Amino acid sequence: MFYKRSESFRYTFGTPPEICMQLMDPLGNQAVSPKKYCLLLDISPKGAKLFSEKELKPGEENVNLQFVLNHETITAGATIVWKQQYEEGWIYGADFERNSIKEMLILNEIRELKEIEMN
Repeated sequence: MFYKRSESFRYTFGTPPEICMQLMDPLGNQAVSPKKYCLLLDISPKGAKLFSEKELKPGEENVNLQFVLNHETITAGATIVWKQQYEEGWIYGADFERNSIKEMLILNEIRELKEIEMN
């Protein structure tokens, strides 16, 4: 079968940018912790991989992430779905809340970053 897609939907950063993460209540309405900083290791329109020194519980933690990929400041709600211990902290997999507008925004920002890399 011929694979038509010529670009990856996941973008891995050479130097991970620092982003803001805030724990939210189970309904996602209110913040239950002050903003903490973590590193954005990679991103796709549907989720991200993060590094943090704070331990979170997969499946139970809802977070609000705020980051800039290229130009736009993006705020996305996410659920932590897996974790892996790494050196002095934890690597997490986060699934973004489904929002087609944010997915398109993230995809466009990834495309712009790739264009900048190629030039």
